[in-house]
Amino acid sequence: MKQLKTDKLNKFDKVLFCAAFMFAFFFMSHPDLWETANHSYIFLESLFGGKILDFYKIVRRHENTYYYINGANYNILVYALFGIREIPIFAFNKIFGLAVNEAVIIYAAKLVSVLFFVLCGFAVKSIARECGLKDSDCSAAALFFLFNPIAFYSPMAMGQYDSICLFFTLWAIVFYMRGDLTKFSLITGAAVCCKFFALLTFIPLLLLSEKKILKIAKYALMSLWLYLPTALLYMGRRGDSGAFTKIMAERMFALTFDTGFKSASVFLTFYAVLVFFAFLYCPAESGRKYTALWLCAAVFGGLFACIYWHPQWLVLLIPFTVLTTFIQKNKMPFFLVDLVLRAGFFLTRYTYYPNQTGATLFAGGVLSHVFGLGMGERWQPLSHFIGLIPYIDEVMPVMFVGGIAVNLIFKFKLGEKSLADILTSAEKYDSLPVKVCGYAIFIIGFVGMWLAPSVLELINSYGII
Repeated sequence: MKQLKTDKLNKFDKVLFCAAFMFAFFFMSHPDLWETANHSYIFLESLFGGKILDFYKIVRRHENTYYYINGANYNILVYALFGIREIPIFAFNKIFGLAVNEAVIIYAAKLVSVLFFVLCGFAVKSIARECGLKDSDCSAAALFFLFNPIAFYSPMAMGQYDSICLFFTLWAIVFYMRGDLTKFSLITGAAVCCKFFALLTFIPLLLLSEKKILKIAKYALMSLWLYLPTALLYMGRRGDSGAFTKIMAERMFALTFDTGFKSASVFLTFYAVLVFFAFLYCPAESGRKYTALWLCAAVFGGLFACIYWHPQWLVLLIPFTVLTTFIQKNKMPFFLVDLVLRAGFFLTRYTYYPNQTGATLFAGGVLSHVFGLGMGERWQPLSHFIGLIPYIDEVMPVMFVGGIAVNLIFKFKLGEKSLADILTSAEKYDSLPVKVCGYAIFIIGFVGMWLAPSVLELINSYGII
């Protein structure tokens, strides 16, 4: 308890951190990672076989025996990044004439996602320091991000790789906080190659700091320095892989409201308002840094409130809700809101992705690879049991969207204070050590809302309960 009461990270925190990461790393994985790991191995085969420009076609024609259902849908640099990690395995197999062990390259690929996730924690700490938070709060913000149930779930349980895009986005924001728009734009260029989500935050942040049209155009072009050459290199060679990006983009137009002529996208209208606000607003330096974080939270919060999202995407939102919480004078109300938001996230995820996000993730871990343990014949997804709760289908989106709305509305600054700081007084609320709150959110959110129900789902599939 003494260790929990101190704000400083100690051996206890590091041991718990490593134990949680090791357990999630080895016991869980999502099929998407399996596909990307195999695609990256094919990238190496294409590269060293002199067919690198035919990579997308080779994957689409399935000229191999590796497991995957979808084509290669990402920028070539994503496969190159995972391919670098797989080079030792590739070389070992070629030297000794061995067939690829797909379980091995799955863990090799997952290590990439995990390492970038850890680096995101360091980036969160750096951003907190640039915002003027004291050292203990900077460390606590990193801890809250890494142990946030939603953030932890994406790379650690699912093995997804949105952490790569997030790392470059956060790294770019570190330089943005320092006023270096050149490095901000160039590093954003790397993030854009991973996922186009990075452009959604880049535009309002750029307009918040720069008002001259020609300079805006210059930095915008800088942000495409890496994407444009790789896109041109494979122009006409990617087959139908661009259809995946189109499907993702169309989700922004799914939720609409009626106008006099035609329906308009709710998110893009909201986004247009944010962009104009960023261009119009000329804050002082301290206000610019906080507003930048709030804008990122607003962009991703608005996006995920308006589209049919994939669970792994939500990691993009979390660093900004965490950082803006730590800048508030009174954090406790937002810690409680975090639990509501997490509950809405996990309930939604179970309901709309019943075959991919519960106990089935254990099928991608050592229980399956080593012991051959899969889902039992009596398996019923958690969504079946959740559906038995009256009105849960109506309540869970309110919990999720309501949690996002509370973060955006009450963290908006009016002058020198946020609306929350104007309305609240810290001494009126429970006073708990920040670290205790962080661990409580992780235990309740990840262990209570995901791990325990998923283990019960697995046991139930064998008829034990």
